[in-house]
Order: sequence, then C-alpha cells, then structure tokens
Amino acid sequence: MREKEYTSIVKQLETVMREQWDCDALTDYGSDITYKYSSVAKRICYLHLLFESLGIKAGDKVAICDKNSSNWAIAMLAVLTYRAVAVPLLPDYSKEQLKMLCEHCDAKFMIASHRLSNLWPEGQCPMYMIDVNDLLAMTPSGFTDEVEDKAFAMFAKRYPDGFTKEHVHYEAENPDDLMILSYTSGSTGNPKGVMLPWRSLQSNLQFAADAIPCKKDLRAFLILPMAHMFAFAFDFLYCITCGAHLFILTKVPAPKVILEAFATIRPDYFLCVPLVMEKIIKSKVMPVLNKPLMKVLLKIPGIHGVICRKIRQQLTSALGGNFYEVIMGGAALSKEVEKILRMVGFRFTVGYGMTECGPIITYSDWKVQRPGSCGKAALNMEVKVDSPDPRNIPGEIMVKGPNVMRGYYKNPEATKDTIDEDGWLHTGDLAVVDKDGYFYIRGRKKNMLLGSNGQNIYPEEAEDQVVTHSLFEECVVVQREGKLVALVYASDMLLEKLGTTREELDLETIRKEVNLHLPNYCQLSKIEQRDEEFAKTPKKSIRRFLYK
Repeated sequence: MREKEYTSIVKQLETVMREQWDCDALTDYGSDITYKYSSVAKRICYLHLLFESLGIKAGDKVAICDKNSSNWAIAMLAVLTYRAVAVPLLPDYSKEQLKMLCEHCDAKFMIASHRLSNLWPEGQCPMYMIDVNDLLAMTPSGFTDEVEDKAFAMFAKRYPDGFTKEHVHYEAENPDDLMILSYTSGSTGNPKGVMLPWRSLQSNLQFAADAIPCKKDLRAFLILPMAHMFAFAFDFLYCITCGAHLFILTKVPAPKVILEAFATIRPDYFLCVPLVMEKIIKSKVMPVLNKPLMKVLLKIPGIHGVICRKIRQQLTSALGGNFYEVIMGGAALSKEVEKILRMVGFRFTVGYGMTECGPIITYSDWKVQRPGSCGKAALNMEVKVDSPDPRNIPGEIMVKGPNVMRGYYKNPEATKDTIDEDGWLHTGDLAVVDKDGYFYIRGRKKNMLLGSNGQNIYPEEAEDQVVTHSLFEECVVVQREGKLVALVYASDMLLEKLGTTREELDLETIRKEVNLHLPNYCQLSKIEQRDEEFAKTPKKSIRRFLYK
C-alpha cells in the first residue's frame, strides 16, 4: 500500500482562491452564469458571516439540497471552509424523506430551493433556511430577511473598500474531524448516514492527482449529481483544488445535450456513470455496427482496423477530443458496450468504490486496465478478497485505509456490522482477484441493487411503499435490464373482502401512486401480480433469490 502525507484541503482551497483570483471557476452550462474565483471567494465570505450571525460553529451540520448549479458549489465550498459538516441531499427525495433526513442529521442550517420552504408547518422549522439561488445576487432576500440583512451589513462594514485576495483566510481542519455526512438511504425509518472525515476526501484527492495530474487551465464538465460522492470528490472538489474551470450541467443528461456540451466545452477531464456512455454508444455507434454491410466489412482484417479507427476518432471527437481518458464508476458497465469500446480502441477505464470510502477503492489507467476488471487497489488503500481461493472463488471485498468512513451516524449496530475490530470495511460486494492484483466483481453479497446512474437502491424501500400505498400484502422488487419491477401478491381472502378480483385491479394506477412516494432513482417501471404467495424460510422471510 502506497501512502502520502496529509495536506489540508481547506488550505488548498485558500491557496487556489488567491492564485486563481481572476480566472473563471464555475459556469452553469447553457446560461450566462459564470463566477471567477474572486466572486466565489466573496460569496464564501458572505456565507461565513451568515453562519456566524446565526451562531453556527465548526462541526455543526449544514444541509444542502438542490439540483446541480454553481450556487450549489459555492454553498458547499462555504460550508467546507467554515469547517462545518456538509450534509448533501439529493433533490429528488420526496419532501417527507427530506424532512426525515434533516431531522436525523441534526442540521442547524439548510441551503435549499424555495420548494422546500414548507417542509414543516409555519413556525416549526428546526433550522434556518436560505434559497440557494439568493447566492447569485448576494442580497438579503431569502426566507428570513432579518438575519440575512445582518450578515449583509456585517460584510459591508467589515470590507468597506472591497473584498480582496488578501482577505481570504481559512483555518485548517483536523484530518479526523467529520467533513461530510452522506446518506446512502433515506426513505426508511433507519437511514444510513455515512460519516466521512477529512482524511477520507484528502486521500481521494491524492489518488486523483496521482491518476490525472492537476493543471491550472484544466477544463472539466460535471454531469452527475454533486450529492453523489463520485461526482463530489472528483468532478467537483478535485477540480476546484486544481484551480480548474468547472462547467456544470443543470439539465437532464440526455445524449444530445451532452454531445452538444462536449463540442462547446472540449473538457480535459470527464467522469461519468456507465449509463451515460451506454446511451451514447447505443444511440450513435451500435446502429452503424448493426448494419448488414458493416457486419460483413468488420470480418475483413484490413478493413476492420480502418472502421474501428474511424469510429474511435468520431467518438473521441464527439466528446470534445481533449480528454486523456473517460473514467466510469458507480455501476457495472454493460459487457456489450465494453466489448465495442475495446474493439475500437477507445480510451476508457472503470473504477470501483462506495460512499463509505469517499468513494475510491480500485482503479487502473486505461492503458493497463483489463477487460471486465475494476482495476487494482487505489493509492493509500489495502484491498483483499475474503475467500479461501481469491483467484477462483468469489469472496467479499474488504478494504482498509484512510478512505474508510468513521461509521454510520447514530447507527452503531450497522457500523459494527460493516467495520470489524481490525478496521476492515466489509463492502458487501463479491469479487475475485487475479495474480497481478486486478479485481473482478461478481455480484452483491446482499440484495442491494445498483441503479444505472450509480445510485444505491435498497429494494426494501420500494417494497415498503408498495405495501403501504396499495392493497398488496407482499412485495419483492427485482431489477430487469436496469429497471425496477415490483412482484406483488394479495390473498384471495383479502380480494374477496374488498369485493374485487386480480383481473380488475388497475396495476398502472397503483404503480403511479406508489411512485409518488419514491425518489426518482427508485421508481417502479412495472407491477406484476402473482397468484401464489412467495416462498418463505422457516422464519417467514421471503426467499428473495428465487425471484428475478
């Protein structure tokens, strides 16, 4: 295991604000909104004064919930440089889920959109809230004008001659202090808040610098939700500490929108979940390769090489042409798409990680990456397969190192189940490892599903909503071709009592009703009825592995 000495993230941010003062920092792609590092630093200072006026201290929780934007990024940087604990929340949670998470994490401040202003009855909100978009004008116009007026007046009084780079100063963090509280699940009664210390993210930044050397004029394009640790660590935090110009996609990442953006931005740096690449390949490349004549030509050795080179050039050009490699993570890459990418010689690699490691665990450069592998142990990390024969018999991936979380917030039982007495984190993923240290994931130890966009999906969440918001007594949610399908059962006795039959049930209406209570990443695509109840264990637990 290779290790590097810890360096302060907060001090890196202080340095980059000063050195890149007149350079562009953040741009909302498709708009006229661009902030220079000087503007970012000024707004960070304003929010610090706002926190100060509210009595918020280092270590207090501050929740941030909105779609991707430059203002989201500025809010996060303000929280980090104040050394408060950031709690990024996905905006596609339902209001009930967001309320539960805010109360669970003990947040004292929330930066969100106006749609969340009525999460609690009037006068009962346990925290102060500000609209993330008020950062744009930096004027006192949020939910509570009186407090913002005070902060705005403090800013004007403290910097009467203007805010300059010499005013930028942040206190360094303690590596073991809590930095991020990231929720992997939020719609059940027992949410899991991953407690990531500063050392975890700094270790991830060291990995990124080792994998892709930092440069001041780096142009990056962010398309994943910044509340996801994959995007937060590498698309956002690493790029800012490099002094990069970060372009942020604020729209749905449809292939057409993404390709148009690439042609304009021509990024040096690009991360994505496999779904994005799969959409591009399936919409732009596969229709060409599946033509009868093309299939014949690909069988001719000399012509095969010409065609593959042409496709590689077109695909690379479509993604801007400047990137060193495309790094994918957060979900498994389609074998069909990987085969095509390797056939044409496209520069890509697939890494592996989890929120509990902030997130990186394994990675390899595209030049040495092996088919089907998720790479080798990342910088600073020890990784092993718990198996009597790790090369041939899949075992659980176990990891140790500075990336590993402190545990789950308010959940010592789950923490004990995940991190053993020797400090090894049990990932719940099964894999084998070859003689050279390359890992190959074979499946999930438990029943957690992984959405195409990289979001962890716990089927029990959706099952609970089906049972709660429909007449069905039993439910098992399975994944088919990346989509969630609910298998359901209602007894004859219940149907007779309700005066209906299975044939009379409107499954589509029921599906739509259930989806109203689920996050976007956990939506059901279909509901299928069963005539018989599910097979169960002696303890009356459903034998989930029997159902696909």
